[in-house]
Amino acid sequence: MNIGTITCTYFMRIYNYHGPDPLDWNVMCDKYRAEFTWDDFLALAGEIKDMGFNSLEIWEPNFSYQAYTENDARAMAEELKKMGFGLLAYCIGGWGKNDVPVVEKAYRFAKALGAHVVVGCISQPDAGVILPEIEKWGKALGMRYAIENHPRPNLESPEDIADAANAYETIGANLDTGIYNMMGYDVSAAANLLDQKIFHVHLKDTVKGTRDGCLPIGDGDAPLRELLLKLRNCGYEDMLSVEYEYPDDPAPGLKKSIQYIYGVLGDH
Repeated sequence: MNIGTITCTYFMRIYNYHGPDPLDWNVMCDKYRAEFTWDDFLALAGEIKDMGFNSLEIWEPNFSYQAYTENDARAMAEELKKMGFGLLAYCIGGWGKNDVPVVEKAYRFAKALGAHVVVGCISQPDAGVILPEIEKWGKALGMRYAIENHPRPNLESPEDIADAANAYETIGANLDTGIYNMMGYDVSAAANLLDQKIFHVHLKDTVKGTRDGCLPIGDGDAPLRELLLKLRNCGYEDMLSVEYEYPDDPAPGLKKSIQYIYGVLGDH
């Protein structure tokens, strides 16, 4: 199975894992775009590969279409291929109606990078404006988009995401198991509803009904063993992207997570 991690699990790295208080998310993203270099990204990718991940989800501020060209993306794709990465995904965070003008640029960059899917949440009030633009460029470039279930005002519930995804050919779901579990949703029921429209998975473990944040895979109570076996048995061929948001170096938790996953799947 294609098992990767999203590079935003290292989003505090640029602050030496001790972020400013309060943290301004937009300022932090801009800081990454300005200061996180090509060599920094390759070093991070190398660490991730050494942990045993065979795929990679690239968080936009780490290697941004706003900072690099399509030719840069092609060159990076070659570097990642040499490292041994298979599937790539590109996470743009989220889009609403004001992002319509950037969809083409982001999609062309992701295509040049070799990503098979673009990932991010969608503003629910703006879905009728932004999703047709995403579908347009998805068809034009042979790309797919996976809607991540973030809390409202984004598309949140499995039913809302299913309704949105089923209206389009190139748009599906990014099942974020940790967010659904924290919010009290039934993760297994969500997976069953979204089914063949699951284009990507953020595999994240949490404690149901809390806001305590991420745990290494297997240490929370999200039904991830059941989900892993379901996805394997139904022939899921897209990426499982381990997301471990942690206010320190996430490497130990990522290593523990991948050991758990391969222990369940038995195909390492």
